[in-house]
Parts: sequence; C-alpha cells; structure tokens
Amino acid sequence: MIRFETFSAIIQWALWLMLPGLVVLGLWARASRRKLVSRAGDPELIEQLSHSVSKQKRRIKDTLRFCAIILVLIGVFGPKFSDELTEVKRQGVDVVVLLDVSNSMRAQDIKPDRLEKARFELRRLLKSLRGDRIALVVFAGQAHLQTPLTLDYSAFEMFLDISDESLIGVQGTSFSDAISIGMDAFDPKDTQHRAMIIISDGEDHEGNLEAVLSQAREENIIIHTAGVGTFSGTPIPIVDDRGEVTGYRKTATGETVTTRLYAATLQEISEETGGRFVHLNTASASLDEIYGDILGMEQKELSRHEYTNYKEQYHWFIWIALILLVLELLITDLHGTERNWQGEYIEN
Repeated sequence: MIRFETFSAIIQWALWLMLPGLVVLGLWARASRRKLVSRAGDPELIEQLSHSVSKQKRRIKDTLRFCAIILVLIGVFGPKFSDELTEVKRQGVDVVVLLDVSNSMRAQDIKPDRLEKARFELRRLLKSLRGDRIALVVFAGQAHLQTPLTLDYSAFEMFLDISDESLIGVQGTSFSDAISIGMDAFDPKDTQHRAMIIISDGEDHEGNLEAVLSQAREENIIIHTAGVGTFSGTPIPIVDDRGEVTGYRKTATGETVTTRLYAATLQEISEETGGRFVHLNTASASLDEIYGDILGMEQKELSRHEYTNYKEQYHWFIWIALILLVLELLITDLHGTERNWQGEYIEN
C-alpha cells in the first residue's frame, strides 16, 4: 500500500503545476536558442560549425534532468509504503477522580487558590496516563458525575476546566455521597482494576464514612487521597465573575469564616482502602506517587485495533534524482570520436 502526505489544495496545485511549467520553460528556451542561431548568420554554416555537438546526447541530458525533477516532486509529496498490519493493545486501569469544588476550595493559602492547584495537578496527571480510562466526579454538599470513564483525555480536560463551585447547588462537603457516585461510575463487570483519587481540603460536613468505605473495600476499590491547603486557618474569599475577590465569607454573627486542611479525614479514607495520601502544599508536590501506585496495579485490556505501519520512502526518490543529475553532468554533449580538419588552405 502507498499513500502520500496530505497537503492543502493550493500547495498540491502549485507542486503539480511546476511540471508543465518546467516543460513550457524548456520549450521556450529551445525556441529562443534556435531564433538566436538563425539571427547569428547562415544556418547551414552554423550547422557545420556546430557539427561536433551531439543532438542525441543533448536529448539524453534533457531527459535525465526532466526525470530527476519528476522524482524530486514525488519525494516532496512524501510517499509512504507499507505491506504489514500492526496490532496495538491499550492496557490500563479505571481511574475515577473526585474533585472537591466546595467554597472552601477557593481559599488562597495555596496560590492562586486550592481549586486551581487541584486542576493543575490533574492536568499533569493526564499527561502521565498510559492508556488508563479516567472519569471525573465533582462534589460539595452533593456529588455529580461530570465525565464518565473515557479514553478521551481532551474531553476530560475540557470538563475539568469548567468545574467549579457553581456546578453544585448545595454547598458543604459530603465524602460519602461523592464516593458513592464515584463507585457507580466504575464498570460493574470489572471488579479488579479500579482506583479512585479524591482531591479535597478534607472538610467533611456530613460524616457517615464507615458504610461507604466498607462497600469500597468489598468492591476492591483502592481510594487515594490528596490534600490541598495548609494547616493554619485562612479566610474563604468571595469571587465575582471576573475572578476578583470582593470580600470574605462571614457567619450570621459577622465573624470571618476560616478553613484549613483536615488531613486526618483524608488519611483515614486512604488507609481504610489501601490507598496513599499526599499533601499538595508546595509547587514540588504532585500526584506522581499516587499514579506510581496505580501503575503497579494489574492492567486490563481497554482497547485493541490494527493500523497500517507506513514507512517514509521519500529518500529513495531523492537519491535516484541525485544520481540522475550526477550522470547528466558526467555526460558530454560532444561526439565521442575525434574530428579532423577536412578543409583546404588557400594561399595568396
């Protein structure tokens, strides 16, 4: 099988028009040469004087140049050949990400804020994935499946970018509801290749984790947790549509509401399910340790497809064109036999 690089219509027309353009240019040059010869003097005399030039060799040289140009043109189009099919298997695990989008995730103890730090780390995680399916659940007082399990990482990132506190009408933080929705996102037919990542500041306003963690263990779901924030209290800003802070949240009595990282809750979740806890408190902290554990899990086949393994072959055409041009330079357009003077000397 053969195929060529795909160029725009304008470039394709420009390349192909080079061929007739060069033919026209060659014919014009030949006609111009004949016209100059006819103006130089008697055509028969000029023919006798130029009898040492071989017209046949000149035609061979022109043919070699023309063939070289055609081969270069074919090489520019990037020909690729293949006679084999390659089978590709995509293996990985199912990963469900639970992202906390409660108001406390807007705290700016981690710059620019906790939620943006979580998004940044998830984007880095996407670049590290090696064929795993991934889903996104956003939660606050309630949970919502934002993206089901998918291999389309671009779609996941698009939904991640629009995930904020405005998606959940009920504020607060409910880990039990989020984990329950996350477990429903897994493939019920596969109970072995499952991992969950919770990114939150750890504030749980609902409790009741025992039952849902027990269910996660029964379904072989490993839950990793990542804490975002510092251990010291920080106010929760009120952000307008332009992203500017217009004030800070206060209680009914006018006191400023503060939030801090509750690592104990997140550590409990990960320990109960055999996962890992990481603290995303600095620029160097990341989800790499968690993904390292996920890579150590047993992998399953997620997809399989065959494709034709095309290989670039343009260089063969360029090399042959170069050889033809070298031959054209080596061939002289003079007759190979020595021609002696056959005229007469005239004495005065």
